[in-house]
Amino acid sequence: MREIKTLGDLKERLQAGFENNEESLELFGKTYSPHLKAYLIESNLALRDAGCPEGEWRKLDNSVGWYGNKDGDLSNTLFLDSTRDRVWILYSLMDATESDVVVDKWLNRKDLDRCWLSRNHLMHWGKMGWNQRGLGLKFQDGLSIDEENASNFSLKAYYGATRRIRGLDRILNEAKEEFAIHSARWQKRKEGSVTISTEWYSNGKATINKASDVDEALMSVAEMANRYADSLKEATKLRDTTMGAFELDFSQEIDLDAFSNKVATGTGEMKLWLVETESEEDFKRFRGVDLHTWDRILMDVGHDFAYLTVPGNGCINAAPRIATLQGEDNAGKTSIYHDGVEVFA
Repeated sequence: MREIKTLGDLKERLQAGFENNEESLELFGKTYSPHLKAYLIESNLALRDAGCPEGEWRKLDNSVGWYGNKDGDLSNTLFLDSTRDRVWILYSLMDATESDVVVDKWLNRKDLDRCWLSRNHLMHWGKMGWNQRGLGLKFQDGLSIDEENASNFSLKAYYGATRRIRGLDRILNEAKEEFAIHSARWQKRKEGSVTISTEWYSNGKATINKASDVDEALMSVAEMANRYADSLKEATKLRDTTMGAFELDFSQEIDLDAFSNKVATGTGEMKLWLVETESEEDFKRFRGVDLHTWDRILMDVGHDFAYLTVPGNGCINAAPRIATLQGEDNAGKTSIYHDGVEVFA
């Protein structure tokens, strides 16, 4: 494979991959080239300080803010759109298993985080006229001490345009009101044909399964990145002007003692290290740090709500991260409000 030196080279490579998969799907009933993966990354770093997941970055000629990785074994497999200050897009041509491991390792670096997509972000494409073709719901019961009796729940449903399965809509609509949305699959159609097929995940990852035009596919990912960047700016402005807390509303009650034990260890994707400072039967107060940036953070937690305060210049990305992971772990459907206004929506 020839070296990708420009953004045009990258687009040619991606277009060829989409077309090869279409051909193999038609001939053999399955695809053989890895699907394009996109990861939305929230960064408080300059690119030179963030490093590269594999090897080192090299600028794509004549393309402001675009880079490809240079590595002895994995060159031309990772590409970065860093044209936004806070929200970057990492594209991967690796297979899903290898790609996820590489990204997880990179995001262990201080001041890098995922973009955690709310249900309103995941369902945004329906407002754009796209067709929903699948939904994933998750409840991991992560606070349960007894794993054998944990109330785990996971549902991933793919469905076609006819929706012929009796009762499917009722089941999904009722489940969406109680559980967190982990993923949503969407198709964009034009003149009866599917032009883009993607699956978006709550951790800011997208898999582009099909695309007839590479520019249109990249623009759709960029649109979500722009929406998330706007949400960060809006939430930060609200925090700075009112000095108020973010309110997280849960559809499932949580075990406060189990939550306290979990955050006291400073481990896990939630990146919280908190100390309990006040306790009542239906309420606990915590203070500690957000391990994403090591800034201070304060939380008041009840059975079905939490108030999150990010003082000073702390990173607001803590709010959607905690809401998303807490929702999927044990709190069910979670919404974020600030002074009565829903944010990250």
